[in-house]
Amino acid sequence: MTPRFRRGVFALLLATQISGCGLLFHGRKKTPRAPAAKPLLVGTIMLVNEDGHFVLIDSGMSPGPLPGAVLKSRTAAGESGELKAGDVRRRPFAIADVVKGTPRVGDQVFQQPP
Repeated sequence: MTPRFRRGVFALLLATQISGCGLLFHGRKKTPRAPAAKPLLVGTIMLVNEDGHFVLIDSGMSPGPLPGAVLKSRTAAGESGELKAGDVRRRPFAIADVVKGTPRVGDQVFQQPP
C-alpha cells in the first residue's frame, strides 16, 4: 500500500466515525413539559359575614367550587384570603368558610384544578 492510499483510507474511516457521533445526539427528543395548571376563576365575593367567618360567592356562568375545595380570594394587589368551599350551594351562589386572611366584597375567587 502506498502512503497516499493509506492516508485516504484513514481519512475516510475518520470521517465516518465523526459523522456517527453526531447521530448519537441528533435523534434524542426533548420531552415536553406539562404547563403549570392555572387556577380556575369560580366567582366573585358578594357578601362577607365577619361574625360567622364565611363569604357568599356568586359564580355567575362559571362552574361553582367543589365542596371542600381550598379557594384563594384575590384583589388587584394580590391574595386577600384563603377559603374552604362548603356544601351549601344554590346556583349561582356558594358559601365558603374563611380559613385565613380578610377577603372583601368584590374579590375574585380561584380554585386550583384537580
